[in-house]
Amino acid sequence: MTKVARRARFNAQPPKVPGAAMVIFKGVIASLLVSLIAVLFLAFVSLVSDGAFIESYIRYIMVGITVASIFIGSAYAAQKAGSAGLFIGASVGVIYVFVSIAIGLEVTPDTVSFLMLANKLIAGIAAGALGGLIGVNL
Repeated sequence: MTKVARRARFNAQPPKVPGAAMVIFKGVIASLLVSLIAVLFLAFVSLVSDGAFIESYIRYIMVGITVASIFIGSAYAAQKAGSAGLFIGASVGVIYVFVSIAIGLEVTPDTVSFLMLANKLIAGIAAGALGGLIGVNL
């Protein structure tokens, strides 16, 4: 039997891996888009249904939307990067929290307490890290 010889391409380029900053930016954009779609859906549901039920649970629904969007954006970014999922996911979570707080400060005149900021940062880092770890393995 003869072996089949395959020619190696001498000028073959390795696949390009995007930089970490670009992947994190794409993850934050994906998280913001997921949040926007979920909030628009929630607004539509609150318009066509009983508003008392949604108003009583709106705080918990928004926390769920935030955590889910950070998780999805982090998983997307880590999947695109292929490695360093924990770092990329946590970075997406932190940047998302700061962007959402900045948007909230522009929309409402409420102040941000240190306890609220710390709570959101811990939740954002945890959801982002988990999404990054799962995204690398997808």
